[in-house]
Amino acid sequence: MLGLMKTILAAVDFSQITQKVVDGASLFAEAMQAKLVLLNVWEPIASYMPVGAAMDVITAPVPVEPPDLNLVKERLEQLAAPLRNKGLTVETLVSTALPVEEILNQSKLLGASIIILGSHGHGALFQLFSGSVVTSVLHKSTIPVTVIPVHGN
Repeated sequence: MLGLMKTILAAVDFSQITQKVVDGASLFAEAMQAKLVLLNVWEPIASYMPVGAAMDVITAPVPVEPPDLNLVKERLEQLAAPLRNKGLTVETLVSTALPVEEILNQSKLLGASIIILGSHGHGALFQLFSGSVVTSVLHKSTIPVTVIPVHGN
């Protein structure tokens, strides 16, 4: 009897490191003979950000236009095509949700063996105010998480 194919979940955000994350994830998929799922999560934008007593002195960002999810899916398919040409099994998935929760939720739904993320290398001040998707996933995940660094070759 054949065993179930392992699944690797790679979350990508179309930043400058997306290709590095996809390349790293494809190496894992090849080595593990696993299916690769490329996930893009669009975070819903709040019209204001409550920050306690100082809320009145902080200017709220103007909400951005929600993305055309079909275009996002197209971009994921463009990333997937060369991997499929190499013989890998690749699926693409787009959702609108809170990134950390969605990455963890999808990893469970897919029965993923590993989660692969990219590190943006933001400074400590950014981390303090925004938190980090990578850090949160690392702390909350029940499966291995591999982080592809932004720096280096």
